[in-house]
Amino acid sequence: MGLFSKETVKEPPNRSKREKCWESRDIYFRCLDRIEVENPFDKTKQDKIKKNCSSEDAQFSKDCVTSWVKYFKEKRPFDIKKERMLKQAAEENAEIIPLNK
Repeated sequence: MGLFSKETVKEPPNRSKREKCWESRDIYFRCLDRIEVENPFDKTKQDKIKKNCSSEDAQFSKDCVTSWVKYFKEKRPFDIKKERMLKQAAEENAEIIPLNK
C-alpha cells in the first residue's frame, strides 16, 4: 500500500459489529442446515445454496469482514465433523482425554 494508494485501512470491527457478524453467520449457517449443506464451498451444492440461502449469504458477507467470511465458511465442515465425533464418543460412553495434558 503506497503513499498515494486509494486503498483505505479499515478499523477492526468493534464489539457491536462482531456481534452482528456472528448473528448473520448463524442465520446463514441455519439456512445451510435446513438444506442439509455442510460445506458452503462444495461445488456440487452451489446451485442449492444460491436458490435457498442467497439472501442470508449476502447479509453474512455484508456484515462481516471478508477474511472472517472465508474463515467461518472453511471452518464449518470441521466443526460439524468434530461435533459428530464428540456426540458419537458420548453415545459410546468413551472417555474424552484432553490433548493438552
